[in-house]
Amino acid sequence: MKTARYAVLGPEDGPVDEVWMACHGYGQLVPHWARHFAAVARPGRLVVVPEALHRFYLGDIATRAAQPGRSHRVGASWMTREAREDDIADTVRYLDDVFVAACACADADPHMVPLVGFGFSQGATTVTRWLALSPLVARRPRRAERLVLWGGALPHDLDLAAHAGWLAQAGVTLVAGDRDPFATPARVLEEEALLRDAAIPFESVSFAGEHRLNDRVLRELA
Repeated sequence: MKTARYAVLGPEDGPVDEVWMACHGYGQLVPHWARHFAAVARPGRLVVVPEALHRFYLGDIATRAAQPGRSHRVGASWMTREAREDDIADTVRYLDDVFVAACACADADPHMVPLVGFGFSQGATTVTRWLALSPLVARRPRRAERLVLWGGALPHDLDLAAHAGWLAQAGVTLVAGDRDPFATPARVLEEEALLRDAAIPFESVSFAGEHRLNDRVLRELA
């Protein structure tokens, strides 16, 4: 058993017509990162922001040892290469639980409510794996209405041929800053080529910026 936390932004009462599951990137924490989604708030939209299960101190050991009295920042990670398959399975179950709990509080049906998968950086592969592997999500009429991958990409080991059906239904939106050192223009082009070869519709959005969310672009996407 593991204690985890998540944030929910949206109506405390009243009908919910759309749920976003938004997964953060490597080294981030929900209390800070979730605040960005105030930019997409509207009546009826519920944004669920789960925090990754593995927290750690940011920075290297030598730096922390040289500054023992300093309060060092903490981040969270979805997985590493160690016990990788176990972490993926744990994460899928965890995201199922979070999705169901958030829907129950909002009186929304997790099997029917329109769902948007949103992932930033490492969270892009995480939310895609959840949509692809979750038995709960697989029972929905549509796994997702939309998949937004910001500063990240599809999992490198995802069988696009096997998952092309629901990905084509959802469509993929790739978002990257023009100075993103990770989602570089070359990597975005590679991702576009993979999607094009698999006949999965996509759109690409570029903005002036680095590896971070941008409130203006978030509002435009929403």
